[in-house]
Amino acid sequence: MVFPAIKACFLFGSFLGSSLLAQAPYLGQPLPGREAVPFAEGVLNTGHSTRDIALMPDGSEVYVGLFLPGFHKALIIESHQAEGAWTPPEVAPFSRDPRWRCLEPCISPDGRRFFFTSDRPVDPKSGKPGPFGIWMMERQVQGWSEARRLPDTINGGGNTFYPTVTRDGTLYFLKEEGQGGWILRSRWKDGAWGVAEKLPAPFNKDSKQANPRVDPDERFVLVPLLGRPDSLGGADYYAYFKRPDGSWTEPVHLGPTVNSPANDEYSINLSPDGKVVFFGSDRVIPRLDGHPLRWSEVLAERTLSGNGQTTLWWVDAGFLWDLRAKALAHPKKE
Repeated sequence: MVFPAIKACFLFGSFLGSSLLAQAPYLGQPLPGREAVPFAEGVLNTGHSTRDIALMPDGSEVYVGLFLPGFHKALIIESHQAEGAWTPPEVAPFSRDPRWRCLEPCISPDGRRFFFTSDRPVDPKSGKPGPFGIWMMERQVQGWSEARRLPDTINGGGNTFYPTVTRDGTLYFLKEEGQGGWILRSRWKDGAWGVAEKLPAPFNKDSKQANPRVDPDERFVLVPLLGRPDSLGGADYYAYFKRPDGSWTEPVHLGPTVNSPANDEYSINLSPDGKVVFFGSDRVIPRLDGHPLRWSEVLAERTLSGNGQTTLWWVDAGFLWDLRAKALAHPKKE
């Protein structure tokens, strides 16, 4: 769900100048520690609103969502490993039509399917956008197939956002309502997705929630929730953890590692190897505080992460696994 470069070329050129970094995962970026930092500063984070990320299971391809001001354009950019180096970021081929907005990329755990959200119409001859819905492409020898809109068992009945899929093919997503929505899932069986069902309690107590991210093995679901008493402000990230008996915990606040008083915290993801958490946040890095302002500094903010636009951050995932262990150690309340 959506709530409303010279320097980059230099940094990317410098970045590719090291063959070791060029061949490393995550575009050669050093892994983050226990304190969150912007991901790929000057390469993928360039001052525009940037938040959603999807990676191939082997880490060889990275896809990131980017919004232009006012959400009048939304596109997905990509970079991939080729001949031992990462390619410069470019708008993904399926996201280049300027008439339609594309966002919220998701790659299945086996790397065979690519899901995303778009307002492109079902009829390619139409000149008008349709409602937002989930589209899917399948892996081919070279790249991805043509995108097709998923059936009305998933996309029917209004705007549908934020696809996320398990290892067995179960698709989780958000059906919009008001400023939030309802978390639904559709099981994959006999070559098709079944009728979507609303997740039972403790999920969906009200619609003050946003984009769900399910663990491939359904060990947890990460969800931005609004208006809870332990919130630090705006939407905060929470986790529902699955117990060994198949029941779920109440939502667990993920703490200040990923949450802040900022407003736009609506997208969170775990890397395929489970070592890194990516999340979106419009928290500000206070570069302009504590000294007299200069015009050159103000202009530079346009191309820097943490300038008040949503930035894609990353952090070591250890905090998430610690919270899971703690939550599952507590006895279930009858």
